Amino acid sequence: MGRWPIPFSLHLLEEEPTLDPLENLRRERDYLVKPAPPLLRLWRNTDCVVLGRFLKAEEEVVMEEADRLGVPILKRTSGGGAVFHDLGNINYSIYLDERELPTLRIGESMVLLSLPVIRLLQMLDIPWEWRPPNGIFVGGGKMSGSAQARTRGRVLHHGTLLVETDLDKLGRLLKPGGRSRIAPVINLSQVVPGLSVEEAMTLMREDVRRSASPQLTGTSRPSSLT
Repeated sequence: MGRWPIPFSLHLLEEEPTLDPLENLRRERDYLVKPAPPLLRLWRNTDCVVLGRFLKAEEEVVMEEADRLGVPILKRTSGGGAVFHDLGNINYSIYLDERELPTLRIGESMVLLSLPVIRLLQMLDIPWEWRPPNGIFVGGGKMSGSAQARTRGRVLHHGTLLVETDLDKLGRLLKPGGRSRIAPVINLSQVVPGLSVEEAMTLMREDVRRSASPQLTGTSRPSSLT
């Protein structure tokens, strides 16, 4: 298989980073509706559980464990399942206009826009498998999931990449049998021992910079959000 394509001119979103889950989710909403060229954002959260917009916390999360650990339960703008975020997980988001997409079919765009993770795995020579509707699997374990939100001609595609996540805590927080814990999970660092979150993020950033159009700098900052 050749290198997974970037079917549009994609550039890094430059911002002051934060690890605050509430602030990061606010930025997701803001960047979704702000007109801009296709942008990639890489970000991380401190411990939290983030639910797809249609889910009920009590059906997906072991509430007593979340309370005991002090892990907040939040909702995002997109659908999909519940995910556990910690500093060992990388979140990526792509914001773009619908007209930039080669296809408007949700299923096709889900795998197409999971390109930051797929291209990283290819760089590391790691075989991967796409399992609909939204999963990237390595060695039988789910390493990445994704979801989308669309509004007023704009698209947000975002996903996770487990690198050094506390999988024991993830397993204690997400309910077995819920729609969010349907497969075993695996960290990238289990496949590439010694690989850190920071190193993985650097590889992803450098890949986008190398692929950026020479007419642009490779970074962009939406003017109304500075």
